[in-house]
Amino acid sequence: AKIAIFAISHLNDDERMFFVTLLLNKYLAWMRRQSGASSLKTILYMDEIFGFFPPSKNPPSKEPMLLLLKQARAFGVGVVLSTQNPVDLDYKGLSNIGTWFIGRLQTQQDINRVIDGLGGKTGSSFNKKEINKLLTNLKNRTFFLKSAYLDDIRLFSTRWVMSYLKGPLKRDEIATLMSDRKA
Repeated sequence: AKIAIFAISHLNDDERMFFVTLLLNKYLAWMRRQSGASSLKTILYMDEIFGFFPPSKNPPSKEPMLLLLKQARAFGVGVVLSTQNPVDLDYKGLSNIGTWFIGRLQTQQDINRVIDGLGGKTGSSFNKKEINKLLTNLKNRTFFLKSAYLDDIRLFSTRWVMSYLKGPLKRDEIATLMSDRKA
């Protein structure tokens, strides 16, 4: 599969916002030139959505992100957003997200926010108290799954993986990693 990764950790906040907004608008323009599709053709994945899709402010990136969440499925485009804090996401966007993977949440406020965001999508056999209990007691590498395509809520676990992530790459490290590609 073809993949494009944009690393923007070296940019300041204004440059990040400019780049993300430009990218989302270009992606929307490309998407609208595609024909409708009933199957997935491409995925836009954005890690650490904090600041780009907040519930209270209106940064330039918010409108194109909301449009993608509302319209992308019709064009065979999937959108995956990740955050460590559910308060980072606008409630209008949350209501347009069909599948949720929820890991361990640190505070009761975060759990309550997620339950409120799930709204009526929690399935007929579960109530808010049951969901609160499930989310409060999630173990490491266990996720709560709610999908518009399933009639119930599910828990699933992932296998243990060792990772040696050292953090964001510096510009010269990216250049070293890409040197053979540039040739």
